[in-house]
Amino acid sequence: MFSTLVGNEKAKEILSRLLAKQSLPHVLLFHGPDGIGKGHFALEVAQTLVGKVKTQHPDIHLIRPDPKSDQHPIANMRQLIQEAGLPPFEAPVKIFILHDAEKMLPASSNALLKTLEEPPPHTHFILLTSQIEMLLPTIVSRCCKVPFFPIPDEQLAAFITQKFHTQEGKKIALLSQGSIAQAVRRAENPSHSSLDAIFRAKSYTELHEKLGDFQEPSDEASQEEIDRLFEEILYWIREHDPLHLDQAIPLIAESRQALYHHIKLKNVLELFFTAFHQA
Repeated sequence: MFSTLVGNEKAKEILSRLLAKQSLPHVLLFHGPDGIGKGHFALEVAQTLVGKVKTQHPDIHLIRPDPKSDQHPIANMRQLIQEAGLPPFEAPVKIFILHDAEKMLPASSNALLKTLEEPPPHTHFILLTSQIEMLLPTIVSRCCKVPFFPIPDEQLAAFITQKFHTQEGKKIALLSQGSIAQAVRRAENPSHSSLDAIFRAKSYTELHEKLGDFQEPSDEASQEEIDRLFEEILYWIREHDPLHLDQAIPLIAESRQALYHHIKLKNVLELFFTAFHQA
């Protein structure tokens, strides 16, 4: 059980024991940072309860915030409550997995509270949150809490190396800060920048040649894409020239701000690397 999931061994131990004893509480709360696999664990629990007969099972309900409001509207909670009172369609039980539970409006939380206090015998709820402090205390008190933690770099690196057959598993793991979701995104969309060649440039002319390999980000470039570039710069310095790390950190902050203000990427990198080589 949970053999395909990475990290969070304590959560695996707790959930495996409860499932083996058939004593799983009807209301679980998985809490911990985003991107560390809480949703995958919840789905594994749900599939175990229904017998893993289908990839998509009619008795497993995934509830996510409304994409327009990024909240759980009270109308959706009322529908969930109504469905929870109905008998399962195929399996002995039905399971509701509530993603981003902290995004319930107060009215939504209060509407769900009574159902969580007295859940139907054939129904299980798994609430997922990265901000447990944002949940109503009355909601938290009705749940059996299972904590989740960032995945250790070694485990994350091994997983990425094996799954994507890449030699950059260590780098991806360190940059992803324990998040398997971030690590997978980085592995699926590897950076093609020439940071190594630029940092090792011997002259200003060579630096300009190497900067030609960089493509300007589009106007729609997300903050995540910009952050990723500077995270990789910081990683390179930490791995190859750690003595200059203190000088590089403020330069990275200045360069990041320049890029946010639509200064050309090549100009930002030229200023940054020139200053760095003079440090």
